[in-house]
Amino acid sequence: MSSRELPTRPAGRGKRTASASVVLIVSASEQLAERCRRLVFVEGADLLACDLVSLRGSAAWLNPLAIVLTQDVRAFDPEGFMELSRRIGAELVVLPSESVSDTQLTAMITAALDIAQRRRTD
Repeated sequence: MSSRELPTRPAGRGKRTASASVVLIVSASEQLAERCRRLVFVEGADLLACDLVSLRGSAAWLNPLAIVLTQDVRAFDPEGFMELSRRIGAELVVLPSESVSDTQLTAMITAALDIAQRRRTD
């Protein structure tokens, strides 16, 4: 299964159960998605990729801890991404570019997951 494919919600089913921690990555290359997948796996979460069209539905259904996107993608609708992340309680991780260093990528995603997990357990 491609990292860009998301499972579809079965008819008549509500929101996904919170049994697994999820991170959404939006409109990213396969290379960036794979780098993030390895990182979030170590943190005990699953990474699912989506595009701009499916973001709102995927976020509402999956209830991710974090939404990861690049500055270029964020530029399409900065306020919309902030509102979506606030509404679902996810941390918004805005990467400067797809070529962000592994050190910076790790720091940004790890911090976001820590904040989101703490907020959800309070």
